[in-house]
Amino acid sequence: MSFISILTFVDKQLETDDIYTFHFSIKSKLNHKAGQHGLFVLPRFYRPHPFTLSSSPDEKYVSFSTHTATGSKYKNKLLKMEPGEKMFLFGPVLNFTFAKDQTKHVFLAQGIGITPFRSMLAYAKAHQLPVTTTLIHVDGKGHAFKELTSQSATTSFYPTNPDEFRELVGQQDINQTFYLSGNPKFVSATKDLLTEIGVQTTSIKTDSFLGY
Repeated sequence: MSFISILTFVDKQLETDDIYTFHFSIKSKLNHKAGQHGLFVLPRFYRPHPFTLSSSPDEKYVSFSTHTATGSKYKNKLLKMEPGEKMFLFGPVLNFTFAKDQTKHVFLAQGIGITPFRSMLAYAKAHQLPVTTTLIHVDGKGHAFKELTSQSATTSFYPTNPDEFRELVGQQDINQTFYLSGNPKFVSATKDLLTEIGVQTTSIKTDSFLGY
């Protein structure tokens, strides 16, 4: 784990709906694994805010993506950042990363929960990892990173409602490693669904999605 890194804001990019990706440069390479979080601190905002690093460890910029239409002072400041402004990163933290010695991975995402999978899929493609990846991303307001994830995953699905999502999950081979990322209600319900169809709890990894 790194300790504190100083990030320099480069630019922001609208993904879909109110989701923006914020890109930062860093002087020394950040030592992180695809799928991890960071704790981000803005000057004059003393409480750190957790975000998943949506960037892959190989990419030029350190990036995170988030909903911005929340009305929070923190998000409003993010939207108003100018190139060259600084931000601090504590981390990276957590172990929502590729399970060791596993080759079949199923990524189950809801909404902004796609961010760790964007990082993991980009990394797997860049390094040609000997794995198969299935992505099922449910979102009724547009699928952020659809172009990249559809090109990087072995198989990908983009349902727009819970019924479609559950049907697709039920069609998966239970002998794989399942990763869950989204709001707490989604994670809990999806974990219950997986155990109902016979997936072992040891084969389920959940992203707590801090600060969702």
